[in-house]
Amino acid sequence: MSTMLQVPPTPTARALRVLVVDDEPTARRRIVRLLGEMPAITIVGECASGRDAIHAIRAQAPDVVFLDIAMPGIDGIAVARRFAADHGPLVVFVTAYDEHALEAFRLHAADYVLKPIDRERLRNAVEYLRLTVRRTRAERSGQEPFSNDVESPTRSTRLSVRDGYRTHVIPIADVLWVESFGNYVRLYTPVARYTHRATMAEMAEQLAPHGFARIHRTAVVNALRIVQLQPRRNGQYEALLDTGLRLRVSRTYRGVLDAVRAR
Repeated sequence: MSTMLQVPPTPTARALRVLVVDDEPTARRRIVRLLGEMPAITIVGECASGRDAIHAIRAQAPDVVFLDIAMPGIDGIAVARRFAADHGPLVVFVTAYDEHALEAFRLHAADYVLKPIDRERLRNAVEYLRLTVRRTRAERSGQEPFSNDVESPTRSTRLSVRDGYRTHVIPIADVLWVESFGNYVRLYTPVARYTHRATMAEMAEQLAPHGFARIHRTAVVNALRIVQLQPRRNGQYEALLDTGLRLRVSRTYRGVLDAVRAR
């Protein structure tokens, strides 16, 4: 028998209103506990089924729903599809399965977090959600848009990367550079490397709107992370990133890099 617990919102200034949906009580309690460690979050409800989630979303109007996928009856994908075209809440899928990532992002999911849930991974997701909700609230109230350092919620700021048998959702801002690797590419962040099946041309095109530029025939770099360009021999340069990483810049692509950095 499905259960639903509705918790009256706590009067917190600009708090993120969150609904947690998972048919496993242990998993649901862990999400609630981890969210409770973060400031300015109001849990407006907990649901154990997709049917209860639909009712709670309509009744509570949360900003964000942390939504399990594999649930009996109405699953998480079906719940998200109900509200995808209705200016509904942001959806973060929380699941033990990564094969639903593509469908999740077709539904414009804000994020996709794999179980077992990592505390820092969840914290990063919440910070992104805060920015997105903050901007949406400002637009609805007729305030001036935020400056360019707050990204548009309509632009995808995350990459879905399939590395081996796992799908990882990576904030694009965390990607330092990408290199060609046969029929694959390697994406580097400050803490990890991912191997993903894609061509360099595909990745360059996908990342270009986010401030990435080609620096070599086989590499693109996050130009926003470059702090200095240092000349080297034969007209080549070296890009120094804010992490201390140094990358070779071909003279063929120096002009492209300069154009991107000047935007």
